[in-house]
Amino acid sequence: MQVFHGTIITCDENNTIANFLVEREGRIAYIGNTLPSQYEVIPPIELGSNVALPAFVDTHTHYSGFSVLHKMFPINDSDSNAKILEQLKSYASTSRENVIIGFGATEFSVSEGYLILKEQLDEVCSDKPVFIIKHDAHSGVANSMFIDAVKSKIENLRGYNPLSGELKQEAFIAACEFITHSLSTKKVIDSMVETSDFLASRGVGLICSASGMGFVRDYDYDMERSVAKGLDNGMQIRAAYQCNDIDKTAKKDVSRVVFANLDGTFANMDASLLENYATAPNKGVSYYDDADVQKFCVKANRAGLQIALHAVGDAAFEQAVNAISNALEDYPRYDHRHIILHGSLPTERSLKICKKYGIMISAKPSMLSSVDGVDEFIKEMLSEERFNRINPIKTMKDMGIMVCFNSDAPASDPNPIRWIHDACNNKNPNESVSVYDALRMATYNGAYSLFDEKERGTIEMGKSCDLVVLDKNPYEVPVEELKDINVAELYLKGKPYERSRTGSMATMLRGMFPQ
Repeated sequence: MQVFHGTIITCDENNTIANFLVEREGRIAYIGNTLPSQYEVIPPIELGSNVALPAFVDTHTHYSGFSVLHKMFPINDSDSNAKILEQLKSYASTSRENVIIGFGATEFSVSEGYLILKEQLDEVCSDKPVFIIKHDAHSGVANSMFIDAVKSKIENLRGYNPLSGELKQEAFIAACEFITHSLSTKKVIDSMVETSDFLASRGVGLICSASGMGFVRDYDYDMERSVAKGLDNGMQIRAAYQCNDIDKTAKKDVSRVVFANLDGTFANMDASLLENYATAPNKGVSYYDDADVQKFCVKANRAGLQIALHAVGDAAFEQAVNAISNALEDYPRYDHRHIILHGSLPTERSLKICKKYGIMISAKPSMLSSVDGVDEFIKEMLSEERFNRINPIKTMKDMGIMVCFNSDAPASDPNPIRWIHDACNNKNPNESVSVYDALRMATYNGAYSLFDEKERGTIEMGKSCDLVVLDKNPYEVPVEELKDINVAELYLKGKPYERSRTGSMATMLRGMFPQ
């Protein structure tokens, strides 16, 4: 049993601030402003100037993919292609890896102003396959040796550019399968267990991972479920199955199904738009016909599954909400909690549909700040008017739409403090929300989106004692300095977070064969 004393932000619907919290057997036994006499004999944990609030929730990530890429050769801090090539040459000369993977390249943050080319990679590394993945984790550039290794799998796929070596869309997914197939299962599991520690350092206690793409035979989904069950430190991982074949989900124990991406990203100019990009005469890429998406949603809704659709551009957003609303017209369901992932450029009409049918939106509030220069890059390609409609979080909230947050890792690092900061300091000031609303979106709303709000998301009696301790009070910090708040501690089920006490393989086996 433990007693916490200090400022405790509950994130409940009344924005209650308490002074005392009592934890017993991993649950919250008491929360209030005065300490009941029966607990007075327990020496309290004094928060001092720190503040406790519910552990954060990342509602959409790719756990296994992030775990692997997080351990790869990082190049996101390089400000020129020349530096990337220099780093690559040094790394390749000492690395024992059979395939060299770099992560974090951007064309808008390097001095040359263009994405690194296949010929340049060949010059510095011609004896090993090399694949440099862009910051958005949806495309990359390969050297000739890598291209040769995967050519039979990608040459007839959309997104393959043999001249530049750039791979995106379906060609990129095929390349990812080649990469993950080259990794040992133990290395992947090691990375997944270690990623739990990284999440804890950011104050995250609950995530939902979309698994089933980029790994051969979708084995990432099964590994994630086993690791999630085997972790002994309280980290909560929910695995959603990502596929475009609803019949496959019948063979999986799954409650949330994520349809394969409806479109791409702004950075690749393949997010699906209703009007042309400002810098190119195209509207992006729509991966699926409306009929295919609607058929999927009807079957998933009738099967009692929670539907999650990835949509970035406004055309994809309309396709998503139309498919879900049609499915609910076909088979009305109460408390379905269907959700649009990202929904970055919603139309007014589509938001009204979300409101009418209770469709949630998992926003990525740091989309325009995760990489230096990304905001100006996207503004130029979209136009200022459309740029101002990216992430209209306040409009969504004011309409009564339930909004939660996601990182879409590895597209960006899970960083809830940054989400909160960016939601309160929207690139369009008219779409900034209050600190309370941002905290609520990062905690309760996230838990709600995963049907976990009775257990987590607020600090209330009976719930799991999952707390993040911050070094500053977000209500007392100037809003423009929210990003400077640090995570001091994470408690899961009342215990300070600790690294898994057993090896990664033992963790997975414990999850596969629970006692």
